[in-house]
Amino acid sequence: MVFLVFFSALLGACKTSKESNDDTTLLAILLAQTASAPCSTRCHMFLTSSSRSGRIGIGGVAGADAVCNADSNRVQGKTYKAMVTVSGVREALGNPTGTMTYTDWVFKANTFYSNSIDTSNTTGATTTSNRIFRDSNTTMQMNFALGTNGTRFWTGMTITGGNLVNSSDNCTNWTITNAGINGVTGLVGASTTTLVDTTTDTCNVTKSIVCVEQ
Repeated sequence: MVFLVFFSALLGACKTSKESNDDTTLLAILLAQTASAPCSTRCHMFLTSSSRSGRIGIGGVAGADAVCNADSNRVQGKTYKAMVTVSGVREALGNPTGTMTYTDWVFKANTFYSNSIDTSNTTGATTTSNRIFRDSNTTMQMNFALGTNGTRFWTGMTITGGNLVNSSDNCTNWTITNAGINGVTGLVGASTTTLVDTTTDTCNVTKSIVCVEQ
């Protein structure tokens, strides 16, 4: 009986909004932490149906993961992580064709990723042994688009001197909605998706998120 009362209260606290961060509730965080069988040679990824300001969710990266695991574009029964970087928390650093280091990185090596909204599972791209995409020798560019051309999404990473690095422009570790602070974004292109870009936007503006199956 106590559990039922708690669960009812939890559901009652949930809110639904496309352009607000307030709907990232305890229930969404619990969904993000729910274990599922890991994907192997074929995994899903998607662009969120909702957009978020720089305060993506409660708790920075953990909140962003919760957003992914509650989004309508997810495949139910699978677990996803958000492709947003924070130094020492989630990152992939180093030379895209040389040596790289990882912390809680979202992509696996030599794995085919397809868009979760593509029911045929035929449109996708394969990561390199360095756990990144590299289409036409362009680092972190895929040969398929995740969504509508021109759509931007938060990332927090860029390429400096040929190396994949974190940017200090990450809306204070994805915890702030502030017009005076910036976050780095990626771009859905005409035939490709650029997962790393140098373009920034202010953290009060809403963007989508890339979610990757684990």
